[in-house]
Amino acid sequence: MSDLSSKPRWGQPLTGILATASFLLIALITWFIFASPHGIFKNYEHPMLEFLAWMLLVGIWQHIMFGDWPFAKLKPVTRGIVEICINIAVVYVIIYGVFQGFLGKLILPLWSVDALVARGITEELAKEYVGGALTMFVLIGFVTYSFWSILFKKWPWGGKITQPSLGFAEWGFTTVVTLFAYGILIYPFYVAVVFKQPLAAQAPWWGVIDGVSHLNYVIGIWEWMVVYLFMTANIWSGKPWHLLKKQPWSGLFGLVSIILLAFLTVKLTIFGMGAVWGAVDPKAADGPASLAWRYYNSATLAGFTLFPFLIWNHYFDNWPQKWGSVAAWFTRTGIVFVLAIAQFFIYYSICLPLLGLKPEFSNHVNKPLVWLFWSIIPLLFNDWFMSKVPFYKSTAEHIDVVGSKTTSSSS
Repeated sequence: MSDLSSKPRWGQPLTGILATASFLLIALITWFIFASPHGIFKNYEHPMLEFLAWMLLVGIWQHIMFGDWPFAKLKPVTRGIVEICINIAVVYVIIYGVFQGFLGKLILPLWSVDALVARGITEELAKEYVGGALTMFVLIGFVTYSFWSILFKKWPWGGKITQPSLGFAEWGFTTVVTLFAYGILIYPFYVAVVFKQPLAAQAPWWGVIDGVSHLNYVIGIWEWMVVYLFMTANIWSGKPWHLLKKQPWSGLFGLVSIILLAFLTVKLTIFGMGAVWGAVDPKAADGPASLAWRYYNSATLAGFTLFPFLIWNHYFDNWPQKWGSVAAWFTRTGIVFVLAIAQFFIYYSICLPLLGLKPEFSNHVNKPLVWLFWSIIPLLFNDWFMSKVPFYKSTAEHIDVVGSKTTSSSS
């Protein structure tokens, strides 16, 4: 939903166009420096993938859970600099201190490169396993750390306790949910692949559902859950889950609906890929003929909606707003998916010269989700931490008292 306390500095659609161009330019420059195989540091995809994923998750903690406490009253640019620096520092400590330095060595070797190397796994393979495991923690966390604020409106604590108590209450509860979901949905696959334990080596439990024991089955469904959850918070403005007014029933209605919607969407995209590429080849390990790849590609298709619905809500003022709630809901949803389809074709047309990635349909050669999550970080951090400055200006009146003189100004 658009922020009524600020307005686009140059009107619409110019403000939205300038914001889009600016964020993409920032993402491309930083991509070339840190990630591109043809760039400077060439960190695609590990450790960059898990680091940028954790930047987004920590940003959710900072902004959605803790409401930017204790920096909410700082000026937008100052707050942005402070919170981004804190974000990067916290992510570094979490990955290399908490997970790799402590939890991975003492509790779960899957989270530590050193612990896996000590078990006889090569360092390169260990980095891939650990990077994937930490990224999957974030993928799970995008839903489990956000759903309580978005769908349940922080019930039952919201409005009853203040920050930081509110943030810690929600963080503690959702961390338990996150660990439970990770243990059920992610860990079984890595136990089978990394540790090759006898009971798990046959297949993770979800292999009996659709004959796909690969982790990509979970990734495909979960990524669509992420998309629909955050579309609820953005272009859908909480609809249609608002039809149930009372919590926790409204939240439960939304959560169950999003899970079912994600599952059906994955099935629809898998059916569409079958129409395009034909029957699955059971022997194919990667590429369009592989069923595991098709589930990953479904997650990729979900990822192509991220930038469109975020930029449309935050920087194009969630247009249209005056067509009636039902007509506007369908119009915005249609716009997002049209833009996502366009982005899909543009990506594979220019990813080699622009991103240094081969335009191949392969989750080993080209993982679009890395770039798709990378591209939304400047957008989200500008909105979360900087009140959309300089693209938006505040409509609130500020009163400054200097000595005995009172002056009013508007940013």
